[in-house]
Amino acid sequence: MTFSGTNGALLSWQQDGCELLAPSPVPFTLGLRDSAGNLRIVSGNEFQARIRTCGEQQLCMDFRCCADFPDLRVVIRVRAERNFFCFRPEVENVPDGWLLEWIDPVQPVLPPSGKLFWPRTEGILIDDLRFREKTHNKYRILGFLDGPEGGYYPGVCQMQFLAWMREGRFLYFGAHDAKHGTKAVEFAPEGDRNTRLSLQTFCGAASPYRSDFDYVLTAGPGDWMDACAIYRDWAETHTELPPRGQFSALVRESPLVVIYPVRGTGIDTGPMPPLKNYFPYSAAMPLMREYADKTGSRIMALLMHWEGTAPWAPPYVWPPFGGEDCLREYADRLHAEGHFLGVYCSGTAWTQKSCLTDYSMEDFCRKNHLEEVMIRGPRGEIDAVICNGEDSQRLGYDLCLAESWPADTVCAEVAKLDPRIIDYAQFFDQNLGGAFHPCYARGHSHPPVPGPWQTEVMQSVLKRCSGSGLLLGSEAAAAHPYLKYLPLNDLRASFAWNMGGVPVPGYEFVFHQYICNFMGNQCGISYHLDCDASPDNLLYRIAYAFAAGDLLSVVLEENGLIHWGWVAPWNMKKPEQKPVLSLIRKLNDFRRRHSDFLLYGKMLKPPFSVSCKKFPMKIYYGERDFDAVLHSCWEAPDGRRSAAVFVNWQQEPQTIMVSADGKETEITLEPLSARLCDFSRLMD
Repeated sequence: MTFSGTNGALLSWQQDGCELLAPSPVPFTLGLRDSAGNLRIVSGNEFQARIRTCGEQQLCMDFRCCADFPDLRVVIRVRAERNFFCFRPEVENVPDGWLLEWIDPVQPVLPPSGKLFWPRTEGILIDDLRFREKTHNKYRILGFLDGPEGGYYPGVCQMQFLAWMREGRFLYFGAHDAKHGTKAVEFAPEGDRNTRLSLQTFCGAASPYRSDFDYVLTAGPGDWMDACAIYRDWAETHTELPPRGQFSALVRESPLVVIYPVRGTGIDTGPMPPLKNYFPYSAAMPLMREYADKTGSRIMALLMHWEGTAPWAPPYVWPPFGGEDCLREYADRLHAEGHFLGVYCSGTAWTQKSCLTDYSMEDFCRKNHLEEVMIRGPRGEIDAVICNGEDSQRLGYDLCLAESWPADTVCAEVAKLDPRIIDYAQFFDQNLGGAFHPCYARGHSHPPVPGPWQTEVMQSVLKRCSGSGLLLGSEAAAAHPYLKYLPLNDLRASFAWNMGGVPVPGYEFVFHQYICNFMGNQCGISYHLDCDASPDNLLYRIAYAFAAGDLLSVVLEENGLIHWGWVAPWNMKKPEQKPVLSLIRKLNDFRRRHSDFLLYGKMLKPPFSVSCKKFPMKIYYGERDFDAVLHSCWEAPDGRRSAAVFVNWQQEPQTIMVSADGKETEITLEPLSARLCDFSRLMD
């Protein structure tokens, strides 16, 4: 690894004769906030760099004499340890009147070709690294109101590393931070063709700031799964995880999650009339029985727009629309037949007034001076991160959970959800991954810039909310530090399609032994996939979730038919129902029979390659080919048995060729079916 002798920037990294990096123009950047809330980005190029060895396989890079901040000092220590290069930054002498908000201490730059693994919404494999710059998701430095759009960790990015693949090799860049401080796990354009990796780390105004964890770079032969294995090994060794395989009775049943709105028109906004097939709640019972019968599965009915306040009007949700007795009757009928009841909520935002109904909390907020406990921007701005605005669900703010009243209120609202009625509550929907959005309020009990304190606060709130027997979850899988508090979550693989890539099960590779989630409501899928041109896309998405080890889910339209996903207009042509139901029935039966692998198992990198037919699907920015047969590999909890799972999502038989160690095995799968093959017999 080579650094510039002039400014300390990372110039080159060669491994086995292969150049992994392009030269970086700067060694680091950091963000300072002044008392007026203005951000000053300070480049490492503004300092004079002194670089020296400080022990065997160690460098000390000392940056001083910044023209604008002459006393400010940054030290970055680099050491080679086993197969890793480890970096630790320190910042001293932050000038009076300024706060250290963040540091971006290591900035690897990638050459043009290759693919990137981004741990956003469970995992995205991106082959067009400039695509997002054409969308509203373009890169920006993380700050106020930026949480769900980019690489916010812990949140919509559930892990704190990135990986890059090129010519059969991978590069791993991670923050091995066991305290899970706030970061932006990101990639950004660098010049005309290159891409910069970033782990922008928020410091919580610490002065001096001394990182207590390593930023690590390593590389080797392999792909994104090899990178995920590095993060898994570190997480299992150095962080607190839930016990392996201790899943709830609901998860052990592998129910089909059936998602539908009690009122409305199938989107998040607009009129909210009650729907005759779903309200009163027990009106849906015949449909739930029908889906249970046709899929051979227990059902978890997961309700939207059920809140007695207003749809998507956090933090208050109870009592239910139509009253508690009405919902209890439905729950009792579901439970009597072995099924489950779940509800969506809307997280830790604050609703001043609904844009959907006449619900308003403006007077209550004013009388109780609640604006004082809302999340604020660096200049005192007050707003909300998600689903907020005249054309959205509500007008309001975000609660700062570091303050007593918001934390107490959220915990009190969760406590109202009686576990004798409700089995699962996605209370932290819109806190993607369990995120606590950045707050800069100077009058609150926390530091006035984001930092590790956010994760500590969120863990405290989630711990208080847990323990009643009610399963809690969030939109998108729970981020690493929140796994034990949010054991069942609404996955968002559907969000990958507008990022210039495809979903891959990176989260499941790392955490499947500790948590099992469900396929999710597939929100927005009809915006990204051309469902008319690619009518088998739902079969593919079901097969993908199954192969990843996730529970399956469907979204219903007003007449009880399976639809493409949430917010797909109800006047669209519907999926063909019979193949979807047939596939779910076969896969759920298969999952229950092979739970040692698909529920309790550890995902492995396949030790073989698979060749099969490809089928195109039309995405609104182009067309992609997808394997007709998906596969994944698993190790049973006893560590002695390993197996491959193959799933054919096509409506015709498919023949695949499995190759390993010079041997080839041909396997034919029936339409809409799965097969398990023991490793020891697969290549016999």
